[in-house]
Amino acid sequence: MSVSNWQLRVTRLKNSLGTLLKSKMAIAGLAILILYLTAAVAAPLISPYDPRNSIVSGNRDPPSWYRYFGEGARLSENWALESNPGFSADPLSPSQGWQFHPGSGPQGATGLSAIFDPTTSSVGSGGSIQISLSRSSTTPAGSYSGTFEKQFHWPYTGSPARFLGTIAVMAQTASPTEPVRVTVYVRNVATGNRFNLTDNTPGNLTNTSLGATFNLSWGSYPITNSTGWLRPIIDSSLQSFSTIINAGDAPPARLVFPGAGDYAFGVEVVLTNNQSSTQPLKIYVDEMNISLYGTSWGIMGTDYLGRDIFSELIYGARISLLVGLLAAGIGIAVGLIVGLAAGYFGKFVDEVLMRFTDMLLVLPTLPLLIILVSVTGGRSTLAILIAVIGLLGWMGFARVVRAQVLTLKERPFVEAARAAGAGTGHITVKHIIPNIVGLIYVNLALAVPGAILSEAALSFLGLGDPSVVSWGQMLNEVETNAAQYAWWWVIPPGLSIALVSISFVLIGFSLDTIFNPRLRQRR
Repeated sequence: MSVSNWQLRVTRLKNSLGTLLKSKMAIAGLAILILYLTAAVAAPLISPYDPRNSIVSGNRDPPSWYRYFGEGARLSENWALESNPGFSADPLSPSQGWQFHPGSGPQGATGLSAIFDPTTSSVGSGGSIQISLSRSSTTPAGSYSGTFEKQFHWPYTGSPARFLGTIAVMAQTASPTEPVRVTVYVRNVATGNRFNLTDNTPGNLTNTSLGATFNLSWGSYPITNSTGWLRPIIDSSLQSFSTIINAGDAPPARLVFPGAGDYAFGVEVVLTNNQSSTQPLKIYVDEMNISLYGTSWGIMGTDYLGRDIFSELIYGARISLLVGLLAAGIGIAVGLIVGLAAGYFGKFVDEVLMRFTDMLLVLPTLPLLIILVSVTGGRSTLAILIAVIGLLGWMGFARVVRAQVLTLKERPFVEAARAAGAGTGHITVKHIIPNIVGLIYVNLALAVPGAILSEAALSFLGLGDPSVVSWGQMLNEVETNAAQYAWWWVIPPGLSIALVSISFVLIGFSLDTIFNPRLRQRR
């Protein structure tokens, strides 16, 4: 192609874009589309959370900004005692806020002591707290206790929805004759009430013999042998946790944290000395932290598992736009081929192709989509969804193309090309398609909303790809969890489907005014 032809095409493109941007409908449609395309492309940068696996807060939490309205005054937000796992510095220093309180031993003897050990860590870096009892002939036999804790302030009037506690314990000198007992707790500083977060009932989860007592936190309790790092499960959402704190029917998080106030998170360690050795008794404590999941979260709240709805929305834009564009592209391509063949060749080819098109046109699209997707196994993959939607979306465009080709092939310039010896391929590519390219652009823009709505409908009915996040999949989870009242979960995907569909419709109508001069407003 010569330079002058390229310059001519660039000039035409500039003029077309200039005409397009004079339309308020086009500007509005492009603005909406660019917004969602940007969010889809930059999703990993906009949100650090995995839309399928990251639990960020409580279940079905409304947005954080809802706290500033009357109904949301008692909502709370996420809070964590420590920002990083493990002790990277000495937690007993005044700046860290942790404190060790040695309890009294038997016969008034000096209790346990605690120091920071930078050489032992459960996370591979930093250190841990070493709680020890130095033994001598004057150290009486018996149990020695101590507590290691940190006070904090819960600033919200309402309770958290859930909390998780973490601790790593290594009982280096534990034995059957000198067992170690560890209890993690939360203490209300004002009232003195203390809730033990770990089960201190003797037992062994692996022992199922008659009369065995099960321990719900440690598996085996007390600790009677030197093991590696032990990490009890402390999760207020588990039924076993309600049993441990005797919560009954009350929500454990509300029982432990009834409202704003000062609390302490800590661990009580009890070492048993039977004077079998003069070596000190030792236990290491690391990874102490408690994370409170609030009852409000972020810009758009959370779903039924506590996942970030905003992350689901922007990652869902990727799938919905991908399905819409590819399925619409497949439908337009098939319709273009069928319409060109039927219109140009006519006679028998036209009759067969158009009767087949009419047969598909009279079939209800959504039920047919449901049947075809169900045949693939009940829930489809993304590729199958795109293919099925695309291959059932070409019939109307094929009839429009056929009508245009029937008029174009009788035009003098086509007759001249045929008389000059041009073949079917040359005439189609050089003379017919350039004259219907505007029709292709307009119908492509108008076909995308239909493809997006088809994917949303199938996903809403439970026939979408469960491994990906789409707006239809989000609405399906709303329905299956009976969460229609959760407006922060319902509105974003529904509104996004509507806005993206409207954007393509506005762009399609604006393109139609460009390629069809009769529709342009005269100035």
